[in-house]
Amino acid sequence: MTNSVHGEGSSLAESGAIPEHVVVLLLEAAQRFLVKLEEALPGGDPRPREYFVKKLLAILDALHQRLNHEAGGELVGNLIRLYAWWGHEIIEASDAADGPRLKRVCAQMGDIRQAWEKVLFQGEGMSEGPSLFL
Repeated sequence: MTNSVHGEGSSLAESGAIPEHVVVLLLEAAQRFLVKLEEALPGGDPRPREYFVKKLLAILDALHQRLNHEAGGELVGNLIRLYAWWGHEIIEASDAADGPRLKRVCAQMGDIRQAWEKVLFQGEGMSEGPSLFL
């Protein structure tokens, strides 16, 4: 992941950040872009919507790329499908100017983000199994 999501400077992967923290930050950024996309829906100019959709798809790609496909097992497969579904929903909702659909995706991202925050900050659900992230 490079500057496409977070602007100038080094990538989060190069910074030595904890993988779960990076996921939390990416989901937080995605939720913010979803709010901005929803705010842009009523406007007649498609450029802001296209911009936010592009940013959201870049975040979903970054989340996908961070997954450990070899050792993550079933959970990684489920996350891959979830990220793909979110991307589909974002595109469809943007095209249809469907704010409630975007809100559902945002709420789901919030649920996943809270789960990772519990793992990260409270140690809940941590195991000695293989890492889900690279």
